[in-house]
Amino acid sequence: PQNPKTPRESVKKDSLIGSLFVPDEERCIDVFRQIRWSGGVYCPHCKSFKIRKRGFGGKTHRYSCNSCGANFSDFTGTIFARRRIPLSEMFYILANLDNKTVKRLSEELGHSRSTIHLIAKEFREKLALNMSEPVLFGEIEIDEMYIHAGSKGLKKTNHGFVD
Repeated sequence: PQNPKTPRESVKKDSLIGSLFVPDEERCIDVFRQIRWSGGVYCPHCKSFKIRKRGFGGKTHRYSCNSCGANFSDFTGTIFARRRIPLSEMFYILANLDNKTVKRLSEELGHSRSTIHLIAKEFREKLALNMSEPVLFGEIEIDEMYIHAGSKGLKKTNHGFVD
């Protein structure tokens, strides 16, 4: 059996995109952990902070909950759980969803279009679920602006348009 690809090997070898713009895997994991566990590591199942470290599962930390007995990792309950694509490439995909097509991302990273499409679809679905109405506070100022959209519906005369 072949060895699994390292994060940099999964990006096309001849791609400048991969070597210049795909972030470092270890740095991505560090940033992810800082954001995910900003208030401390807790069990995603019962929300208890009574956990113990169980070592590493690949490059992520593994934990056990002392309250409910669940085992979990840094990625449990996120769109990054159980993915074979490196986190650095996932970050690159998510950062470029609005700028590049699925086809272009798949060509740059050397993954199938269906893989990139599934990641994009799941990300957009999770994002839509977590969106809420904005809460405004303090003094709010709103300006109005009228933009003339053309002359459709106006009668035409010899001298121009008449309302």
